[in-house]
Amino acid sequence: MESPLLMIKESTSEPDYLPVKSFKDAKHSLSFSSSSIYAGHVGDIELSSISVFQGVIASICFHLLYGMSIALVTLCGQAYGAGQIEHTGIYVQRSWIVLTATCIIILPLHIYATPILEFLGQDKDIADLAGTYSIKVIPNMFSLAIRHPIMRFLEAQSKVKVITFISFLALLLENVLFYIFIYVFGWGTTGLAMANNLTGWVVAVALVVHTVGWCKEGWRGLSWLAFKDLWAFTRLSLASSVMNCLQNLNVTCIILLAGQLDNPVIVVGSYSIW
Repeated sequence: MESPLLMIKESTSEPDYLPVKSFKDAKHSLSFSSSSIYAGHVGDIELSSISVFQGVIASICFHLLYGMSIALVTLCGQAYGAGQIEHTGIYVQRSWIVLTATCIIILPLHIYATPILEFLGQDKDIADLAGTYSIKVIPNMFSLAIRHPIMRFLEAQSKVKVITFISFLALLLENVLFYIFIYVFGWGTTGLAMANNLTGWVVAVALVVHTVGWCKEGWRGLSWLAFKDLWAFTRLSLASSVMNCLQNLNVTCIILLAGQLDNPVIVVGSYSIW
């Protein structure tokens, strides 16, 4: 497409994204930004499609799983206060089970992203490419089911430095992979998806290795107790998740509305860059 993207010089309106207050927030924002930046180098339609995917499908899945993992903060805090540190590792395993099951349940969002986006009024070309990309990054969604609980577990022990270190290395790795897959191999959106998948699972494995190797107090190995009281744990997780999802619903709505304006490729791409 020959038309240049719109340039937005300034805005006096309230920001649509929550302010970045920590490195973890910055890493999350930069991760999405990196994908958008490299998608923009692939092409205009690719930028818009991946922006729609990130703003709708990925946003719903991410905040749902992130919100469900927040329940661990309360449970781990209670376990530490009661002197039952060994229970925190069981809570992590229980959260893995619940979040992985949730990923399976919401899998149709990724598989049928194209008809869902078209039903929501998005441009057919954008929806088609977004749906194709959505299927390619399914492995990354499942990595969230492992990463989020481990992060909450480490945060409850004030071990944020290791999260920061791993996140920083992951950010560097992701951008290196983006460059190699797109500019060296010329894989386009497939390269973007592969980089996201690999980075997501590298982070998940690194966090698990650190927990198993250096968190002996809270981690006592795998336990069958993780399968106990799953329904009660699920209800607590869902209650935490609903609030988190509602807080971030405005971003999804804005992306969907932008996609219904005239020339959606330019509008969505411009909003993504902004």
